[in-house]
Formats: sequence, structure tokens, C-alpha cells
Amino acid sequence: MDLNDGKREAKPALPRLNAQQKRAAEFDGGHVLVLAGAGTGKTSTIVARVAHLTNTGIDPRRILLLTFTRRAAREMRHRLTLQIGQAAKTVPTGTFHNFCLQYLRRWPDLFECGSLTIIDRDDQLQLMKLARADIVGKDAGFPKSAELANYYSYARNTNRPVAEYLAEFTDHEGDSIERIGAVLKDYTKRKHECRYFDYDDILHLFARQLHRSRLVREKMQSRYDHLLVDEMQDTNPLQWLILDGMRDPAKLFCVGDDAQCIYAFRGADFRNVHSFTDRVPGSSVLKLEENFRSTQEILDLSNWLLDQSPLEYDKHLTAWRGAGEKPVLVELDDDFEEADWISSDLMQRHEGGDEWRDHMILTRSAWAARSVEASLIENDIPYRFIGGTQLLQSAHVKDLLSLLRVIDNPADQLAWMRYLTLWPRVGEKTAATAINHLVTLPNIKAVVEFLAGRFPANPRLAETIEECRQSWARPAAVIGAATDKMTPLLEKKYDDWDRRSKDFKLLQRLAEKHETVGEFLETYTLDPITESEVGKEDNDDLVTLITVHSAKGTEAPVCYLIGVQPGNYPHVRSIGDDDKEEEERRVLYVAMTRAQNELFLTGTIRSRGAFVPHHNRFYQTGGSSGQPYFLSDVPPHLVRTDLEIDTDPFDSPITSFRD
Repeated sequence: MDLNDGKREAKPALPRLNAQQKRAAEFDGGHVLVLAGAGTGKTSTIVARVAHLTNTGIDPRRILLLTFTRRAAREMRHRLTLQIGQAAKTVPTGTFHNFCLQYLRRWPDLFECGSLTIIDRDDQLQLMKLARADIVGKDAGFPKSAELANYYSYARNTNRPVAEYLAEFTDHEGDSIERIGAVLKDYTKRKHECRYFDYDDILHLFARQLHRSRLVREKMQSRYDHLLVDEMQDTNPLQWLILDGMRDPAKLFCVGDDAQCIYAFRGADFRNVHSFTDRVPGSSVLKLEENFRSTQEILDLSNWLLDQSPLEYDKHLTAWRGAGEKPVLVELDDDFEEADWISSDLMQRHEGGDEWRDHMILTRSAWAARSVEASLIENDIPYRFIGGTQLLQSAHVKDLLSLLRVIDNPADQLAWMRYLTLWPRVGEKTAATAINHLVTLPNIKAVVEFLAGRFPANPRLAETIEECRQSWARPAAVIGAATDKMTPLLEKKYDDWDRRSKDFKLLQRLAEKHETVGEFLETYTLDPITESEVGKEDNDDLVTLITVHSAKGTEAPVCYLIGVQPGNYPHVRSIGDDDKEEEERRVLYVAMTRAQNELFLTGTIRSRGAFVPHHNRFYQTGGSSGQPYFLSDVPPHLVRTDLEIDTDPFDSPITSFRD
């Protein structure tokens, strides 16, 4: 996704290939790893490599090009067609899964999967629900089937036991890990009994037979002369086993960046790139270090961050575009002030002629962005959220708002169904019967009386409606009352309630803008900014709010990286674990290198934990053998820290840095 289109600074046309790209594309040795730094044109290099091979007489059918998404595969095919014409259609191009599935279907006997039935994600979830229900029963706090399916997938792709994966990459412990393991074991048993074959079996069966059967290995090795791999840093242990089993005589041409390996929790193996020459004896390493995206000042800070690592990332990006503005560190008192400052800066830039789409806000998680999201909504700034569920689309928020909706409109059957089924021993059938009567009642007083008589075992069901009705003239007070009454109910439903409950404070803040509850609901619930906007075209004029883990491949002229403070970079849970700390460093690196022209790193002084400001930078107190904060020793010449912060940004607009 390219967010740099429309009304903005024009950039000169890029050269076809620079010297480093040309050297890689025309490399004439054995196996090679191309270390492609952020924004260095890896796709152009891979396409040029295929064109070079076909121009030198290699049969395009013997060149295998593997990508990670169907979208990337389509883009590769399109660009190949522009380079080599119709021959591009004969170059096998696709994802690892599609490639492996092609041969599992072609040679079912060789791969020992002859009578298996392939099930899709929906079928997998249904089977997981059966296993969950049989092992766990009706435990609302236990992980749902989709989450269990993800645990199963990641454990398979990291090629490690489920218990080991859960202990390292989730917050589950002890008994919880055992129960999850039991469900996944039952799921596997059901799958085998039905001869089902899910998405994660594709790589597993292919890799297993490739290394177990000499016949399979010889047949696969004889089919290709060149194996080209995009985004090598995202490959997992199973994908590495596939590449390792197919190479020789076929030559590997792997393009990736160890500094952008940030998906260990999904199975990506950092060593597939960082230890490439150890795993492939005699292989070469080439580098792409000329960045076409950012200005040099942004790259200087990003380079410095990698240089502080005990690992040898061994790359130094230079800007093809030349010099620009220094990144800015912005210290604020709390997350509300941080959110309001960003909204104020966005509005001032928009009033000055900048388009909303020129701006991207990067966050570690959806939860970490809640205050910013509330401020965007509050100030009518159009946005889309990529990588997380939006505040007003979250299940717990919808639960609470269903209460307000039934009071505002007792004929709202959907809201009644959601509200009633929250309560113990009220199923869908019972709720439907009650709703048929509720919608005939003349007023909310009659509704409360009916519910009190219909559900005597749940007296708070009617009491909650009555208490909210008494505060109806004050929208923020209504949300406060609803929160107080529904908290005992919702904290049993959601095992991460402590985190979710904070969203209701943001709802109260939004409600303070409105004179009536009906107006609040109409503004934010009946016509909300929905998740469907994620799929809209990039030329829609919206600010992009995005999680860092969703941001690879994106860019924007102005980037705000929020929550850059101790406890977040690195995350407090990673401190003391060298591998996790280094992945945290790479997460920050990826976030920084999304910016084209301006980069703002904002953080709060009053962050959670024992953190205090020190020398105009954040500094963590307390003992830790790990890295407490990546930017605690950033050289002053790399950043600007003299931004004046107004404590009431909307009364006195802030002048942003413009040299």
C-alpha cells in the first residue's frame, strides 16, 4: 500500500536499477542472500533477476518464485509481464502453501495424502468448536475457537510442541496451557478420524516427505534450476525445511532483511536470514542499502538504532532522496495529552492544505491506540484502522452500547438480543420469546416491570436499565452507570477485562461532547466509522491508524509513532530475554522506516511502571540486566526535542516544525 499519492510533494522518477540492484539481479554465482534494507527496491530486484535469467537462456518454467501473499504474487506476475511479456505466465509464481498444495494434489501417493479432504478456515473453526465444547464446555473465559486455531497454526509452523509455544508467546500458564493442549489434541484426533486436511497440514506434509522420502526429494530437486524467495525474513522453520530440501542443484536467491524480522509470534525464524551463510555453506551475501523512501535524517536515526545492537545487522541505509528534517521526540504528560497533541497537529496541517491521507499513526497494538482513536473521533478526523478492531466495533463496547440502545429505542430487536443474552441462563430462544413481548410495550417503565417479573433470577437485568434511565439526561453519567452495573457481568465474559474496561472511560469522554444519549448513539453507533474502510482504496482521504506489525510495505509522508517510551520499546515483558529484546528493536526500526518526510516519536512521561524523565529523554528506574529503553542514549544531533507543548492545544494551536 502506497499512501504517497495525490496532492503532495512530487518525487523525481526512480532509476531503473542502481548498481547494487543490478549486481544482485545479474549475480552469476551459487546460492545468494540479498539483504534488502527498508525501502531499497527488493521487488524491482527480484523481477529484474527473473528477467535476467530468462534473457540468459534459462527456461522460465524452471524458475520458481515464492511469495507470502496472493496479492504479492499477483503484483509479481504483473511486473514480470511488463518485463518479459507472455513468458511471465510460465514462471511458477505463488505462495508457499499454493506451491506445496499443487504437488500434494499431483502426487498424493508419494505424499501419503491420497484420500484426504481439504477443509477451509471456516470448517477448521467448526471442528475446533466441537473439540472445545467437548473438552471445556461452556467456559466464557476460555480462548475461543479462532484463537485456538491460531495457537495450533503457530505451533505447527514453528515446529515446536503446543505447550512450549504457549509458554513462550502467550500469557497462558499452567492449567490453562494444559487445557488448551487437550483441546488441540482432540481437534487433531477428530481431523484424522475424518481424514480432513487443514491449511497447516500443507507445509507440514510437504516438508516431512521431502526430507523422509529420497524419491520425493529427487523429483522436486530435478524440476527447478532457480528458487527465488521474497520476504525471506518471514519464513518459518517448515518453509526453511522446504527450501533446504529443494536446493542443490537449484540455486537459492533469497531476498530479505533480518532487521525487519518481527513475526516470531507467528513462526518467523530470524535465523533463516541472519544465519543464512552458516546454513548454506559457500553462499554469498549481497546488500541493497540505497533507500528510495525516506530522507537521510530519518535513516540516520534508524541506522543508529541498529548499530546499538549486539547483533551484526551489517547494513547502513543511505537516502537516494537526500537530506530532510530531523525526527522529533515529543514528551507529553499522559496518553490523553499525547492523543490531543496529535489531533491538533493533524488538524493544523489539514487546515494548511495537507491531505489526511498524507499522515500515518503507528501503534504497538489496538489497545495502545485507544486514546488516540477517541481523540480522532472526538475531533471528526476521518481515519481507518488497520491491524486491530476499532473502539466502537469492539465486542465489549457493543455489549455496553446495546443497553443504551434498548433504552433509547425499545423496539431495537438486535440490541435486545445482545443485551439479554449477556445474562446468565438467558439463551437465544428465551431472549427471542421475551423480545416478542418487549417490542409491544408502551414505554420503558413497562419494559422494566416486565423484565423484573420475567427474569427474577437476574434482578440486575432490569435494575441496570432503570438506573441508566434515571441518568438519561447526562450522557457521560449514563455510561458511567452502565459501566458500574455491567462490570461484574462483563469481567466474567472477557478474560482480559482489565484491559478492555479502560475503553469505557474513553466512551465517557466521547459522550461529554453530546447533549443527549440519542445524539451520541446516532453519531457513533448508528453510523460509525467501520472496519470496512480498511478495504477501501488508498486514494480515500483518511488518516491511517495502523499497528506496526501491519505496517510493513506501507509508507506515508508524515508518521506519528506513538507510545515511544520505557515499557513499550522494548516491551516490559521482553526485558531480560535477548532474543525478544532484539525483536523489539526491529519492531521500532520497522516503524521508523515507514516515514518519508517527517517522523514524530511521541511518548508519555507518566507511563506505567517506575519511569521518570531524565535529561529531556525517557529513562527507566530500577534494576534490569536487559535494555530498559532503546532511545535513552540517542545522540542529541539525531533528533529534535525542543518542541513547545501547549497544555491546552485546542485553545492555542501548536506550530509544527517546518524548516
